Amino acid sequence: MQSTGKFELRIFNDFAEFKVMNAWLQNVFKTLALPELLAKDLDVCANEAVTNIILYAYQDQKSHQIQMQFEFNENKEICLTIQDDGSPFDPFNAVLTDNYEKIDGLNIGGLGIQLMRSLTNQCHYRWLDGKNNTTLCFCLP
Repeated sequence: MQSTGKFELRIFNDFAEFKVMNAWLQNVFKTLALPELLAKDLDVCANEAVTNIILYAYQDQKSHQIQMQFEFNENKEICLTIQDDGSPFDPFNAVLTDNYEKIDGLNIGGLGIQLMRSLTNQCHYRWLDGKNNTTLCFCLP
C-alpha cells in the first residue's frame, strides 16, 4: 500500500457534489491500494458524515464549502478529516438510542453516527477557528 501524498477535496453543501466526492474517494482508494473492506468502510463513513453536514449543519440556504483530507498518523492509521463551517456539533458526544427492537419507536437520525462509531477505530471531533473538524481513523492492515 502506498502511503505518500496528500489527498484533499473541497466540495459544496449540495447533494450534486456527491458525484465529485465519490469519484475522488475511489481515486484515493485506488492510489493507496486500500483493501476492499477498508475502502468500503471509509466510503460509508464519508458519505454518512457529508450527508449529515448537508442536511443539518447550516441554518441558511447559502453555499458552504466542505473540506475533506486524508492523512496517515503514527499509529499506522489512515484518517479522514471533514471540516465544515456549520453549526457546532460533536457527533461523538451525541446521545444515541440503543433500543432498535421496534422500527416504529426509532427517531429519525442517529443511526448513521452509530454506524460511523462502529466502523472506525477512532473518531474525534473539535471545534477550531469557527469550524467543525470531524476525524475518522481506520487501522491499516
